[in-house]
Amino acid sequence: MRIRQLTLKTWYGFRISAAGTLPLLLGCTPGQQHSLDVKSTHTWSIPAIDTKFPGPRSIAFGPDGSAYVLDNGGRVLTYNRAGDCVGRWFMPEYDVGRPEGIEVTRDGKHLTVCDTHYHRIVQFTLDGIEVNRFGSRGTGPSQFEFPVAVTQDDREYIYIAEYGGNDRVQKFTRDGKYVLTFGSFGTGPGQFQRPSGMVWHDGLVYIADAINNRIQIYTDQGSYRGELQDPENPWALRFPYDITMCKKGTLIIVEYAKGRITRVGLEGRLLGRFGNSGRGAGQMTTPWGLDVDEDLRVLVADTGNRRLVEIQL
Repeated sequence: MRIRQLTLKTWYGFRISAAGTLPLLLGCTPGQQHSLDVKSTHTWSIPAIDTKFPGPRSIAFGPDGSAYVLDNGGRVLTYNRAGDCVGRWFMPEYDVGRPEGIEVTRDGKHLTVCDTHYHRIVQFTLDGIEVNRFGSRGTGPSQFEFPVAVTQDDREYIYIAEYGGNDRVQKFTRDGKYVLTFGSFGTGPGQFQRPSGMVWHDGLVYIADAINNRIQIYTDQGSYRGELQDPENPWALRFPYDITMCKKGTLIIVEYAKGRITRVGLEGRLLGRFGNSGRGAGQMTTPWGLDVDEDLRVLVADTGNRRLVEIQL
């Protein structure tokens, strides 16, 4: 890994395996192997609110394969493995803005939600009973400006990323006690412009630095490690909005401005990409968040198309 300036490449490519369900093939740039094998794709619907059709924003899988989804109607939605919406509830308040980040706790019993426009964190049981909240608006420890992303490590510490001026990550105990802060606003190494998604793995926090078009890496003790990249074969991102860890030891990133997912190795090697911007099969519009389960099902919040896209790897 090393720090470098990103340059945007303009191809979009994917390949569907013989068992797949999409009769589409988009070409790759000659000499580049950037396509991602996909077995099948399906779409899940978002339930309406009266006559309005909200779009999804953030996704977290539970240990039983259930999916918990935030939408821009101010709701938490619960889906079973078949893609049926089997539960829903509204956030405590949502008039001034909707939440943008959700995580299932390591014990599988609670949800941690970034209540973004109320500058706080709210924790629920899986069926929507509030059990804790912490934070207030501000720039000090335990205060937030637009908390947007959450992840948890194997010791159940919680990491919260913010944008809107703070542009940093704060670390808390499982019940919301402040531990430390790392990062700041800017374009330099270790700085952020809208850190929109995070995932913890093996002592490291991988952070989708959206406006700076990169993935940055910190230790979970707050030390900057560098940028995820392959120096010999550099690849570009365009507004990476979320990132998740695949059980095979790879990372999957969703790119808001490209309508695609990108899979990379922990050493920075590009493994493949799927999708492009649009409204048809194999396309997504301003996708916001994603998660992957133990069966390699990637679920993407296809926000602009007001649907969820299930991609089976």
